[in-house]
Amino acid sequence: MKMKKVIALALAGTMAASMAAGCGGSGKDSSATEAAKTEAKTEAKTEAKSDDKTEDAKTEDANTDDAKTEAAGDEAKAETTGKDITLTMMFSGTASENDFETQQLPGLVKEAFPNITLEVTKLPDDQYYTALKTKLASGECPDIILAQPKYAGANSVIGLAKAGYLEPLTDLECISLNEAGAESMKYNGEVYAIPNGVSILGTYYNKDMFAENNLEVPTNWDEFLNCCKVLKEAGIQPIVMGDKDMYVMQFGLYQIAANTVYPQNPEFDDQLRTGETKFTDDGTWNKVLEMYKTLYDNEYINTSSLGLGAQQAIQKFVDGEAAMIFDGSFNAPALQAQGKAEFERGYFPLPGNAAGEELYGAVAAGAGPAIYSGSEYKEECKKILELWYDGKSDIWKAQADTGKFVVTYGYGSDTVNPLFQPFVDLYNEGKVFYWCNQGWPAGVENEMESLFGEMVGGQGTTIDDITNGMQMKFEELYTE
Repeated sequence: MKMKKVIALALAGTMAASMAAGCGGSGKDSSATEAAKTEAKTEAKTEAKSDDKTEDAKTEDANTDDAKTEAAGDEAKAETTGKDITLTMMFSGTASENDFETQQLPGLVKEAFPNITLEVTKLPDDQYYTALKTKLASGECPDIILAQPKYAGANSVIGLAKAGYLEPLTDLECISLNEAGAESMKYNGEVYAIPNGVSILGTYYNKDMFAENNLEVPTNWDEFLNCCKVLKEAGIQPIVMGDKDMYVMQFGLYQIAANTVYPQNPEFDDQLRTGETKFTDDGTWNKVLEMYKTLYDNEYINTSSLGLGAQQAIQKFVDGEAAMIFDGSFNAPALQAQGKAEFERGYFPLPGNAAGEELYGAVAAGAGPAIYSGSEYKEECKKILELWYDGKSDIWKAQADTGKFVVTYGYGSDTVNPLFQPFVDLYNEGKVFYWCNQGWPAGVENEMESLFGEMVGGQGTTIDDITNGMQMKFEELYTE
């Protein structure tokens, strides 16, 4: 789906809650609170029905409506300031020094809601997926869990919501600050998770090399190819990629797809599941793959990239051995590091669009918190998330100050890295699409990478072989 408004851009770390305290419902008793409410309501009714009223009582009775309104407010407040409760949160990742989720967040929640104790740990990805599956099956899931956008991963928001495991969050006010990311967290029109920002795919470039060759940032595919041609003729390697780590092939392919497949049909990936579309449809993925192949055919990306690792490619770029590299916002620190050459960096969306067509960026919502539908304290969890993502609370500020996020609303929004500004502008205009694999069963992208590597490696694999392979893998992996 097309994204529409501003949210935080994240280098997105995933988070986790404790195995020992993973049961969202354990040790939680609201009977005392309910009893107190019942007693209060009984007393109120008794007073209201009294026939022997003094003048003072009559005066008080005249204010019944105001008293009821105030009592309702107090009752709602009691839900978060009354009985001590413990909530659990389970995310994936590795805790770092002064870790936000495991060390800072529990204390900040306690300050905001004194009666709430939040227990949080992180588990490595594989352990997280295993633990989540076990706890969901047993009905003893943590109150707050990590969900991936759309169909991505074993904890995809659509998969979990479809199975009935998640509580809708559509009514949270903070969603209005995050509508673009919320699109990737929807199922049947309801929002079920809040993304922890987004990540960008783009083209890092050597501004000095561009200036020396009188090149400007390209705005369409023909202009981009011309940049590559001019650079190559000047004896400069236009693009370096570490295709030995085949996942980096996605970095260019998804940018092209964001300008070819999805502007024509934003529902392409959803329709794969109904059979309305296929990877083999003419003018879709065959076009994406052919465009990307052109860069290898002309040696704008040297086929020796198949023997180069991702980190080696980054080093070649920072050493000034190539003018461009396709990579993500998550690798910005490494790509801005000092190498053998000193030069100014820039970052632009790979323009897969034709001249005269709109330019789109490839921006993916990050994984974020969701509430387990079986939690005993769903409303308390919602209040925490509401405060966490309001753009101004101490919780929001602490997360923004970790430096993992490039913030584009609320606190921290005035410190956007200039490298990311072109993407932020596109994002604010609604001219971005999610990363393709978020719409596919995990494994389809691996088939694409493997077959594309065979093709550029000269093994006789064709574009049709790749699209057929992607479709067959999709049908093999997709389950209702």
